[in-house]
Amino acid sequence: MVHFSCDGCGRELQRQRFVIKMEAFEANDAAVLTEDDLDESNLEAVADILRDMDEGLACTLPAHTKHWRFDLCPECHSRLARHPLGRDHWTKLFSSDS
Repeated sequence: MVHFSCDGCGRELQRQRFVIKMEAFEANDAAVLTEDDLDESNLEAVADILRDMDEGLACTLPAHTKHWRFDLCPECHSRLARHPLGRDHWTKLFSSDS
């Protein structure tokens, strides 16, 4: 039997758990496109990708792509839902009460 523990607080997870998946990658804004990009036919590039997939070659992600997966208990999930970027911690850290 597989046992899970909360990646937030470390408690053993019983019945209910939440799976959190995050992905971070470098933004590729459409504003970077030029007229030359629009005139260029990408059919050959798409054909190359499809051929690689048929041959079982893995598609490579950009070098700066990161993936995370966390199992959370209901309490840690609720805390994350309220402050997904941990802003409550940043506010305490940078408050001018010193």
